[in-house]
Amino acid sequence: MKRRAIQFFRRGRWLHLASQYITNPQQMRELVKTVSQYTQRRGLKKLRDNVTRLWHYLSDVVTQRYKHYNKRALLLVTAGLIYLVTPVDFLPDILIGGLIDDLTVLLYIIKSVKKELEFYDLYCKGRLLDQ
Repeated sequence: MKRRAIQFFRRGRWLHLASQYITNPQQMRELVKTVSQYTQRRGLKKLRDNVTRLWHYLSDVVTQRYKHYNKRALLLVTAGLIYLVTPVDFLPDILIGGLIDDLTVLLYIIKSVKKELEFYDLYCKGRLLDQ
């Protein structure tokens, strides 16, 4: 099931949607807002913590606080977050176990952009030291 969820994500419309979002600041701001609301939902702590980390990354890119981002990583993170907040995915969230595919795709995204998130974490630590 894990492999099929990742294949569904990779072959789906998510990367195409993400490329459209990235070129539209308004859509990116709306996505940041929607993901923020998503993190308030009850559910798996690991899912919420990872979504919050990606939300901070995306939010800092959108607000131009983090300017030295990797474009491929931004595309994957955006696609993953769109997948997460879209009600129709491999296993709809209203079904029992519906968050399993979300967690699978999210962990795939995090693994795929691991280096970028490490750079972002260093940026965040430096930003905190500057304050």
